[in-house]
Amino acid sequence: MEFEENKDEEIEQQYTEEDYVDIYSKRAILWFSILFDVIFGGVLLIINLRNAGYKKAAIQVLFFSIFYYILTVFVISVSGIRVDAATLKKASTGVQLNATEIKTLLSLAGLTLILKIAGGLVLTQYFFKRYFPDDDYYPKPIWRAVMISLLISMLAGYILPFL
Repeated sequence: MEFEENKDEEIEQQYTEEDYVDIYSKRAILWFSILFDVIFGGVLLIINLRNAGYKKAAIQVLFFSIFYYILTVFVISVSGIRVDAATLKKASTGVQLNATEIKTLLSLAGLTLILKIAGGLVLTQYFFKRYFPDDDYYPKPIWRAVMISLLISMLAGYILPFL
């Protein structure tokens, strides 16, 4: 008769330190989706999936991230929230905005934030949980990903408008 303790020890002995991969945590993926964009959170999840050997799932996440980005742009464009260039220029130079301009900017920011949170939750609560159901992974440091994301965001914000 075998005890349950022996079965647990056998299972633990099957896996070594080399069997575990460092992956970005659910929290990192969610916050990257919120602070940068769902595509950035999707890229972190794609890196996780590829490191764990789920190449087909990585392609699914890539397609979801691109589709969700396009959907977000579409939803914002049909929402009726219009911010003109003069308002953005006034806001960036520190000039006092009137109530209508503030309401428009806050409406756009709120809608964008809600869409980013929803996309991040899909990435973490559906895709991440599906392929990494247990919390038995080593979290990967995010500093390199933060620096790359900041660099890409700055390039997109400062160079692309001039093209």
